Amino acid sequence: MKRREVIKKIGFSFGAATLTPSLLGVLNGCDFKEEGWQPKFLSLQEYEMTEKITDIFIPSTEIPGAKELNLTRFIDAYYQLMLGSKEQKNIKFLMKQFSDMLLEKTSRKKLDRVATSEYENELSRLLKADKKQRQKWQKSYNDYTKKLNKGEAAKPLSNHISSYVFLDGLRQISIWGFRNSEYIGEKVLAYDPVPGQQKGCIDLIEVTGGKSWSI
Repeated sequence: MKRREVIKKIGFSFGAATLTPSLLGVLNGCDFKEEGWQPKFLSLQEYEMTEKITDIFIPSTEIPGAKELNLTRFIDAYYQLMLGSKEQKNIKFLMKQFSDMLLEKTSRKKLDRVATSEYENELSRLLKADKKQRQKWQKSYNDYTKKLNKGEAAKPLSNHISSYVFLDGLRQISIWGFRNSEYIGEKVLAYDPVPGQQKGCIDLIEVTGGKSWSI
């Protein structure tokens, strides 16, 4: 099945969250094209790493991918505007755990030396692990955060647990931003501008062509 057809049918839990005007401006506006733009939350190294990962998640095919839709800038704004200080600190921690593991696995000294294929190998190893393993990693992370929130001592997380949690969360935000982009909303998903038309008892598949509604 082509990616366009997958996107038409995909559902996504993040859709219930609210996009602020500032986030929508980053995703659909022109401010991201300004000369000399710098990330607001991520360091340049973190930004470049995130951009490589999102491009693997959503590559360009017959429709624009992560780079064309500026998803990494959206993610940077999301981390800056939507997360509290504790969540921001945690994201930085998870990213550091993943980057350290990636450098160790690839025997590289700098992230800009890590090849795309090496990123792909690590993403595949973690995100395509069997379901029981992924559930175990998530439970370990949840237990760890619960203890920290209660002020209790917790065993340090292994790099692969932290890396899995980081990548899984980044994948979800990437898809959320992708689905909320103007191009995807209007050109790929079922789109009916407000106010639209009032129609009675009609078949949903007939109306949408089997697509998910644009958010």
